[in-house]
Amino acid sequence: MTSFMDELLAEVEQKEEQVRLDLDRLKADQLLMAVAKLESQMDEVNQLADDEIKLIEQYRKSEIERLEKKRSWLLFNVESFWRVQSEQTGEKTLRLPHGSLALRKGRDKIEIENMAVFLKIAPRNGWLRTTPEKHEPDMAAINLHIKTTGEIPIGTKLIPGGINFSYQITKGNGNGSEQR
Repeated sequence: MTSFMDELLAEVEQKEEQVRLDLDRLKADQLLMAVAKLESQMDEVNQLADDEIKLIEQYRKSEIERLEKKRSWLLFNVESFWRVQSEQTGEKTLRLPHGSLALRKGRDKIEIENMAVFLKIAPRNGWLRTTPEKHEPDMAAINLHIKTTGEIPIGTKLIPGGINFSYQITKGNGNGSEQR
């Protein structure tokens, strides 16, 4: 006795067999022609979408620039106001209903102007940091070694390339070709 699921699977397999195409050279070429037409349509859709994306990105950029100019002008005025007020009152922070204004001293930054002079005094003062060297495999050199000698180094493994399916379509007048 077969279950409902077995009957359903058998029915699906039978339908797949009926749908499957019997191919010969002519039909295979016709299918490639159909694939080429579909890819051409896909390229058109991608081009249209890319053009629309460019248009939207240009709109975004111009609107953001416009709003950024307004924002910068407003912040410039608020900063000027708060610098004058802070100097007069000595306060560093002003809390307002829509936010707060603050003035804080930033961290000092050190820049080495003359490395040669600095290196003369840095070691005795402990101002140099040494990082250990890195060891990374050079895959190109290993590959060259295997190709020239045929010897696979210890600790490595050679994974041979597989056989891949590809197709080539001639576009337009037959001068150009495309491979995907």
